[in-house]
Amino acid sequence: MARKRSLEIEKFKELLEVERDRLRGDLKRLDDRAAGRDRLHSEPVGQDFDEPGGDAATETVERAQSIALGASLRELYEEVNAALAKIENGTYGTCDSCGKQITKKRLNALPWATLCKDCRSGLSGI
Repeated sequence: MARKRSLEIEKFKELLEVERDRLRGDLKRLDDRAAGRDRLHSEPVGQDFDEPGGDAATETVERAQSIALGASLRELYEEVNAALAKIENGTYGTCDSCGKQITKKRLNALPWATLCKDCRSGLSGI
């Protein structure tokens, strides 16, 4: 039984590492775009318009969307790293609230889950 649990943990570790690497790449692309290092968005603002800054409102909306997306990606990146740390310290798959095991089904759907289904659904009413 311990061997099977160990193999499952290794599977989740691999899934988490792939997700961490994907998120790291997405965050780098967002940072590059914000810093003007993105090849697809390297044109000076307003270059395609007759008036300088002719599309400032669109640029402002896109910047706000990028900031929100970046914040979400960073939060998820931290959750994935926390799950990897739990694997290293032997607490992966344990609910942070009640201490029970998080089901394999939930971990398959959300490998960085920190709460069991019961504790998570208890939070949804807040």
